[in-house]
Amino acid sequence: MVGFGKIMYLKNLTVLGFKSFAEKTVLNFQPGVTAIVGPNGCGKSNVSDAIRWVLGEQSAKALRGGEMADVIFNGTDSRKPLGMAEVSLTVGGVDPEGLAAAGVKLVYDEVTLTRRVFRDGGSEYFINRTPCRLRDIQQLFMGTGVGRTSYSIMAQGNITQILSSKPEDRRMIFEEAAGITRFKAQKKEALRKLEYTEQNLLRIADLVREVKRQIISLQRQAGKARRYKQLSAELQHLDTQLARHRFDQFQAEIAECQAGVDALRREFEARSAGVLGCEDEITHLRERLSELEHEISGQQQRGLELKGEMDRHESRIQFNEERLRELAAQDSKAVTDLTQAEERRRGAEADLAEAARQMAAGETALAGHRQAFAARQETLRQVDDELRRQQEALQQAQAGAFAAAQELTRVRNEITALDLQKQGNLARLEKLSAEKIQLEEERGRLEVRLREFEASVTAEKLSAQTQRGTVEQRQERLRQVREELERAAREQDQVLEQQAAKRSRLHVLEQLQADHEGFSAGSLAALRQSRHVLGSLVDRIRVPDQYVAAIEAALGHHLQLVLTEQPESARQILAELNTNKAGRASVVPLAFMGPEGNGGGGVAGIAPAALNGRPLPALAVVESEPSIRPLVERLLGSTRLVPDLDAATAAWRETNGQFQYVTLGGELLSSHGVYTGGYNNGFSDGKAPGSLLGRKNQIAELQSGLAALQEQVAEISRNKGALKSEQDELEEGLQQAQTELRAREVAIATHEGEFNALGNSQRVLQQKIDTVVYEIQSLAAQEDEGGRKRAELTAQAGAGEGLAQSCQARVQELAAHLEALRQKRDQANADLTESRVALAAGEQVYASFQQQQRSLEQRIGELTQVIEQRRAELSSFVGRREQAESEIQESRGLMDGLRGDREQVNAQLAEGTARKQAQEEELAAREEGLREQRRHLIGLQEQRGALEVELAQKNMAAQNVREQIQQKYHVNLDTVRSECITITYADEGPARVHVLTPEEMAAAGAATDWAAVAQQVEALQARLDEMGPVNLVAIEEYEETEERYQFLSGQHEDLVQAKAELMALINRINAQTREMFRETFEKIRESFRTLFVEVFDGGKADLLLMDEGDLLESGIEIVARPPGKQLQTISLLSGGEQTMTAVALLFSIYQVKPSPFCVLDELDAPLDEANINRFIRVLQRFLAHSQFIVITHNKRTIGMADVLYGITMEEHGVSKIVSVKFHKTREEAAGPQAAWMETPAVSPPSAVAPGESPKPDEAHELMLAK
Repeated sequence: MVGFGKIMYLKNLTVLGFKSFAEKTVLNFQPGVTAIVGPNGCGKSNVSDAIRWVLGEQSAKALRGGEMADVIFNGTDSRKPLGMAEVSLTVGGVDPEGLAAAGVKLVYDEVTLTRRVFRDGGSEYFINRTPCRLRDIQQLFMGTGVGRTSYSIMAQGNITQILSSKPEDRRMIFEEAAGITRFKAQKKEALRKLEYTEQNLLRIADLVREVKRQIISLQRQAGKARRYKQLSAELQHLDTQLARHRFDQFQAEIAECQAGVDALRREFEARSAGVLGCEDEITHLRERLSELEHEISGQQQRGLELKGEMDRHESRIQFNEERLRELAAQDSKAVTDLTQAEERRRGAEADLAEAARQMAAGETALAGHRQAFAARQETLRQVDDELRRQQEALQQAQAGAFAAAQELTRVRNEITALDLQKQGNLARLEKLSAEKIQLEEERGRLEVRLREFEASVTAEKLSAQTQRGTVEQRQERLRQVREELERAAREQDQVLEQQAAKRSRLHVLEQLQADHEGFSAGSLAALRQSRHVLGSLVDRIRVPDQYVAAIEAALGHHLQLVLTEQPESARQILAELNTNKAGRASVVPLAFMGPEGNGGGGVAGIAPAALNGRPLPALAVVESEPSIRPLVERLLGSTRLVPDLDAATAAWRETNGQFQYVTLGGELLSSHGVYTGGYNNGFSDGKAPGSLLGRKNQIAELQSGLAALQEQVAEISRNKGALKSEQDELEEGLQQAQTELRAREVAIATHEGEFNALGNSQRVLQQKIDTVVYEIQSLAAQEDEGGRKRAELTAQAGAGEGLAQSCQARVQELAAHLEALRQKRDQANADLTESRVALAAGEQVYASFQQQQRSLEQRIGELTQVIEQRRAELSSFVGRREQAESEIQESRGLMDGLRGDREQVNAQLAEGTARKQAQEEELAAREEGLREQRRHLIGLQEQRGALEVELAQKNMAAQNVREQIQQKYHVNLDTVRSECITITYADEGPARVHVLTPEEMAAAGAATDWAAVAQQVEALQARLDEMGPVNLVAIEEYEETEERYQFLSGQHEDLVQAKAELMALINRINAQTREMFRETFEKIRESFRTLFVEVFDGGKADLLLMDEGDLLESGIEIVARPPGKQLQTISLLSGGEQTMTAVALLFSIYQVKPSPFCVLDELDAPLDEANINRFIRVLQRFLAHSQFIVITHNKRTIGMADVLYGITMEEHGVSKIVSVKFHKTREEAAGPQAAWMETPAVSPPSAVAPGESPKPDEAHELMLAK
């Protein structure tokens, strides 16, 4: 990919919760070689898995798991499982411009890829902490040689998969190296789009057909809708004009009615004026009557007022008399109350003086109580202070005693712990001794098993090698059988093709023969229509191929002779032809033919005579049935066959024209000396389909050929069956042998693994024995140290007991003194409480005296107020009595004057009543005249109402006409202009409507026949009703559907164009990828040939395309011949040879397309010392182009590393990192044998002397020890 140049490198890897990396672990990588080392099972390969996983690996099996959640740290005995795994990979040296050119938009020169997975199955991907898709990460590395399945990551044990995989799968690595992976992805996407486009094309085509069908249906509906609209428009025009005419009529009638209403209104208004005058007079009379009644009412009111005034004065006199009696009673009561109040005030003043005396005595006693309370409170405070000081002293003494007791307890506990430890050490020592003996015995048994396993593995390897030879022999025979099967299949296909071609030609010829192709129309009619026909002459004779042209030329049209038995049949056939006008034919009744000739002719012995130049009778080459032999003799008895016209001419001269001669090419010399010949349109060889005799020969020849081919097909099928059976037996036997071989190899590998496991177990046992010895020595040292420490603790315990006893005595002394102080404080509290009670009692008595004094003072005030109030009331009673007596005298004087005024008012009231009666009689006469005038007005009103009702009806009718037109046509009738209409009726077709101007109508002296218009409206409405339901939206639907049809047609064209563009894109991709793959493959092939010779010090290897004609899909076969061996398949090489072959192929690819970085997981594990040196030498060649992360156990590989990471498991199940960085010395920069450590990330457990340079092997051992 263009986004990564040569400067790109792997910067660091951060792992959290991934497999055995429970904690966050960071690996920083430097250019060159980074080696990752550590014991088996410590998690080295998890680093390779982490890189592969973050690059997008989706197969849990490829990561050595069952499901993706297995990559999450699953916990240990002391750690809980985690819920998430996260890996981040940072790549530096990225070219943003190259990324943009490849379709990836990034503006960074450093890319950090992050992947997370959760236990619930959810996963996340990030590029520079920005969420993205898996596809984005795959696109980022596509074509760079870096990816989850690329050649840049060689997982543990997977190096030989390059060789053992199928040829079709092997080409993926070459495609990655050629940089065509992204092109194939683009091709795949283009093919997907092409399939989608084709599906859309089918769908659009279906839609176009459906829409076209809808258009046809909608077109009819739209036509009907247009006719309906046209009739509706005409109906609307006539109906609105008719409605306008009726509306105008209603308006004229409305105007007439309105005039009558106006006349009645004027008359009504005139008579209403007279009625109003009469009403005014009556109103005047009523006003005068009302005034008179008002005067009478006033007089009556005056009389009532006088009477009421008199009644009021009488009531006033009675009230004052009653008031005088009440004042007398109140005066007597006030004197009594005044006397009682003065007596109660004198008693209260005496009580107040006694209360003042008692208050003075209580205040003196209260002062004494307060002084005693203060003295006792001070005594209690002093006692509390002393008590507090003694408590603090006691607490200090108790703390000292507790500390001494605690220290004594600690010392005693340590002594007890030392005793227990001693007992435990003794038991542990006995157990370790027994364990040491047991381990030594187990080590002995293990050594015996190791020797037995070694012998067993060697024998199994020899047996497997022998069985492998047997498998190879069977494979060779199986290959031969398969080749023979392929040849037989090809031969069978060829024979079947020939058989199909012959069968097809035979079918055609038989059809031509059955149809009598080449016969005249009359002959055909005769052969087909009569039951008396026996056939034709050509059907009854047979001629060899070399004489067909000659015999056909000699017989000519006689070949088409129709054969029958009797002359009557011949005549009947000719009559039928004549009747049916079916043509002419020649018919031969065989009854006319006599028994001539010998009834047959041979061909084989006579045919060579014609080659010697002698004329040959034609009958000698013609085979015929005995029944027609006489006819043949009559037709050919004077015919001779000659080689050419020269011979014919010479023979004719010799016989003087006795015979006719015909050449083998069909040229004829008649007995009359007439030459007939020339070009015969390809019929001279007798093989043309139009040759009647040649066609029969071809049919016979094809039938015999088909029989032979059928026998050949059967023979080939039998051979194929035998080969197939042998192939099945070989495959079954080979499969069984391979299965047994694989099982044996698996058993060998298992035994080797068990052997290695036993070796590891032996080393572990030795380590356990060393550990047991070390523990025994440690226990002895602990025992000595424990005895010394116990003596020291015993002395400390004695001193601690004395200190604890003295502290305890001081505590008891302080406690006794504290108890005496507490008793003294209790007595002081009791005295203080007694003083507090006495003080409270005195204060309560003093407060009660104060409350009594305030109550007496308030009572005296109230009594004084009552006395003053009663004295004021006695003074006011005298004035009110005098006032009541004077009011009684005044009221009696006023009552005498009021009686005279009342008599005068009664006289005036009688006079007013007489005038009122006269006014009422005059008003009644006037009202009778007014009622007569009102009855006449009511008559006028009724007439006017009738006219207004008629007017309203006319208006309503006109409004109905307007509303009907508005509702029916949505037209305002007031805006419709009245037109002049004429209707013309023709003999055929509908009536024609003409619109004229009023001037034209006046000039023609005609008027609109509105009855005819109404009749035409009804006719149009009937036509509309006859049309039935009409889809008025069909016009819009038709236009919309037509528009949709055009749109879909355009889409169809666009899809066709898009399909063509996709096909062109796919063709361009195919052409480009084909060229890129060919160029890369040739380069890798040449490099592989050279590198293989280099790593093997000889030999030969090659890369072959399985199908060179299909570069895009062809598999790739690897052929290798190590030195001294024959050329053989990869599967027959040993493990080391396969690894070195894979290394040669891998680095050949690197040489053509270097990968930015490469991860090799124990690639060098199967290699011996010599091959390790070759591997390192080849690896160093690529350090300038690639960065290598190598997981290894080999010391030589470790020695060439620039950075060394050690993977350890201090805690079981949890991997940790220890790193060391190296720099090569100037003298030995070219070799890996010496290096010096610059900065170890974790200090090794054993120090290095200043100036010394530890060897890489030693550094490796330090990491493992850590």
